[in-house]
Amino acid sequence: MVPIRQVMPYRKILLLILFLSLMVIFYRVGGDKYLSYEEVKSHGLQLHTFVETRPFLSSVIYVSIYLLVAVLCFPGLTMFLTMVGGRLFGFWQGVFLAEVASTLGAFMAFLVVRYLLRAVVARHFEGKWEGVKGKLKRHGVRYILVLRLTTAFPYFLLNPLLALTSISPLTFLWTTALGIFPSTLFYAYLGYRIGLVKVEGVLRFVPLLVMIPLAALLLAAPWLKGRVKLM
Repeated sequence: MVPIRQVMPYRKILLLILFLSLMVIFYRVGGDKYLSYEEVKSHGLQLHTFVETRPFLSSVIYVSIYLLVAVLCFPGLTMFLTMVGGRLFGFWQGVFLAEVASTLGAFMAFLVVRYLLRAVVARHFEGKWEGVKGKLKRHGVRYILVLRLTTAFPYFLLNPLLALTSISPLTFLWTTALGIFPSTLFYAYLGYRIGLVKVEGVLRFVPLLVMIPLAALLLAAPWLKGRVKLM
């Protein structure tokens, strides 16, 4: 019987090949070009019709695309996809789908780096992530929540950085879900309102009762960042 220690490297290599293959395929088929505001706008009617006629399938496709983008750590696309979710599925369903997909995508990216690409990523960020590790030891989960709320580190960058620390996967999961929730609400609602246009073409006003608290939270981000120094 082959020892587990000899089998695991091959499994890691296969998973790494799969991970890199997904990234290559995504670019080869022009996935980054399709995920744009112009594409969503030009196919808006077809997308809305598909969501209305195939609600479950459209939700699965949306979450799958979101997961792929999050795992492959494409910068900027998660925010865009959250807005698309609010526009196509409505506010509450858009929030739910985006929150689940974003959290799971971040978690999967975390696991990929920790168990497959740790050495490679550590070399890439050599000397740049020791500060994160030190602050995490001193401030614990509060530090992670501040990073998520203030976006001091971009979503796609924070996931691999935290994978290099000693944080447990479970702690990463719940702090990510909690930390990204305010921004998920904000961008999903923004996408939802962009999708609601009056017949005369005037964009409806965003209710202040919803937007003011979210805006206040975003404005308070620099203060929160100062309370727990990041660098």
